[in-house]
Amino acid sequence: NHVSSICSTWGGDHFKTFDGDMYQFPGTCEYNLVSDCHETYQEFSVHIKRDDSDGYPLVSYVEVTINDLAFHISKSVVTLNYEPIKLPYLYSGVQVERNAVYIKLQAKVGITVMWNSEDSVMVEIDNDYANRTCGLCGDFNGVPVYNEFILEGRKLSTTEFGNKHKVHRPNDDCEDPDEEEEEEEEEEPSSRTWMLPDSCKSWSSCTALIKPEPYIQACVKDMCGCGNITNDFCICSTLSEFSRQCSHAGGHPPNWRTPQFCAKQCPYNMVYEESGSPCMDTCTHQDTSSMCAEHKMDGCFCPSGTVFDDISSRGCIAQSECQCKHDKIYNSGEVYRQDGEECTCLDGRWACESLQMPALCSVEEGSHVTTFDGKIYTFHGECYYTLAKVESKDESSPKFTILAQLMPCAHQEFDTCLKTVKLLLNNDKNNVRCLLWSNVLSCTDFY
Repeated sequence: NHVSSICSTWGGDHFKTFDGDMYQFPGTCEYNLVSDCHETYQEFSVHIKRDDSDGYPLVSYVEVTINDLAFHISKSVVTLNYEPIKLPYLYSGVQVERNAVYIKLQAKVGITVMWNSEDSVMVEIDNDYANRTCGLCGDFNGVPVYNEFILEGRKLSTTEFGNKHKVHRPNDDCEDPDEEEEEEEEEEPSSRTWMLPDSCKSWSSCTALIKPEPYIQACVKDMCGCGNITNDFCICSTLSEFSRQCSHAGGHPPNWRTPQFCAKQCPYNMVYEESGSPCMDTCTHQDTSSMCAEHKMDGCFCPSGTVFDDISSRGCIAQSECQCKHDKIYNSGEVYRQDGEECTCLDGRWACESLQMPALCSVEEGSHVTTFDGKIYTFHGECYYTLAKVESKDESSPKFTILAQLMPCAHQEFDTCLKTVKLLLNNDKNNVRCLLWSNVLSCTDFY
């Protein structure tokens, strides 16, 4: 259950603190979502800004600072210290990647930031930061409301609380929402649930872990604020958040979306699921999901029994159709040979076996010897020497011996020359098959 270490914002103005308090803040300036505020030196900070998009205040960018690395994440480009970077990106303990739904930043200092490029931003931090954070996500002390919304014994309105965390930029004339005392709305949650389809009420795995009432109230506010309640943004944003929180809590939200209700589009032939492993099996890495340590989440996934083709980008395919890559792309069943190996592409993996390669032994310049195993040494001799000898346990098989005669060179002092080479069949000195003499090799058949 990761809910207690997760802060999130979604829809036009909804927030959930690390400590579980939910509130609405409609600010559209840049705000500090969460920062490490315990020490003078700040290890991380996360800022967000909303802009009006087709009448709805969606998140326009996310600013994440990790020590001296400043990431600016927008829908179209990600920059590091004002320079564009290509995703996936890994540097100095920070990884930034993009999948079909989320842009995800994960840092070794203990923070993960995920943005769906629309209305939802989620921040998860390590428990080491307990009681040392500030921002719209609260102080992470495990107690809702206290001390985030209490100032000098007075309870702050959510608007006043939100305005406190505005990030002041030079020449920024963004206006804060009016700070007014807000009255608690005590609307009965069930009074509007009749507007939701039956599939949205079957959350037994989730309601056992998360109280649904605050989310129902948030959903009611969304729908009451929209003139047309069939608009996906008004209806679906809080339902989507509740589904995400259910996965974080270890629950199993149903696949409640339909083509007519809160539908999500996926690339290739992938399908949208409310809870799946974020570690996707691919042709190159076929066991990723089985070793995944991350909790489940919503997103686009390959149908069961398929893997994603990350070699030729053909979408989700059967594992048996996976290709292999070496110097080029090989289809399943194709073979390449190299360095004494024969490798066959099988289900996206190479199956290799060693080939029987001829071994070589040589004598050069009469004294430089290379063995069958590649050992090189120098030997000066003046006699017949056995270069190679094969003995067989099977008496019917032929045996042979190769002899070399080494002698001092007549034309060069202190050097050795190769004078003759003899091949003796069946180790019979009277059965000489080949004879090298004075650089002339002669062979005779003895049958």
